[in-house]
Amino acid sequence: MILRVEGLGRRYGDLAALDGVALELQPGERRALIGPNGAGKTTLLNLVAGALRPTAGRIDFAGRDVTRMPPARRARLGIGRTHQHPAVWPTLSAADNVLVAARRPWGRLRAGAREHLAAVGLADQAGVTAGALSHGQRRQLELAMALAGAPRLLLLDEPAAGLAPPEVELLAGLLAALPSDVAVLLVEHHLDLVYGFADRVTVLHSGRHVHTGTVAETRRSPEVAAAYAGVKP
Repeated sequence: MILRVEGLGRRYGDLAALDGVALELQPGERRALIGPNGAGKTTLLNLVAGALRPTAGRIDFAGRDVTRMPPARRARLGIGRTHQHPAVWPTLSAADNVLVAARRPWGRLRAGAREHLAAVGLADQAGVTAGALSHGQRRQLELAMALAGAPRLLLLDEPAAGLAPPEVELLAGLLAALPSDVAVLLVEHHLDLVYGFADRVTVLHSGRHVHTGTVAETRRSPEVAAAYAGVKP
């Protein structure tokens, strides 16, 4: 088990952004996390990454309790992530963004940075400042940055947001090529991308877990249909 979440909750006063959620991921598993806007998906990623502290529950990563552990230490243990809006250093080159994200001595990593950039289709952009890249390229760069930290668990928060159809197709190829030993928890509204990628799908609604199953089970689940009733996923 690479990740176990038990009874996880996050409250803001009387509002429960997440309420008693349980989740387990195996090493190398591809899991999608879907649900309507406000379901608690990004909150869950933030709790696992350490950007937020839970008000209830426990998070175990690779057999260790990381519930109160700071984000940087979780990253060193092997939790990598991307964000809804690409988190890059706009004045640094693409290669230097990867080097900073790797948190290792630069001298030994320059060749590795270029390899990570090549893996996400940015081999020719190594010297370009991140601020000069297109939105889609910044998303590719952030994925390279996350991989540079050698994660065992990769948290991807809406990587297809703002992408044109050809860019979504490119992203699907990049996700399919992720290292097979890295577990992935993907939050995404683009359901065709989700269903083409995930081994299993977990659905949240109003901060609560309503379903976990295979893609086929998710497609025919009445609980999932009810969660999406009247809204656009």
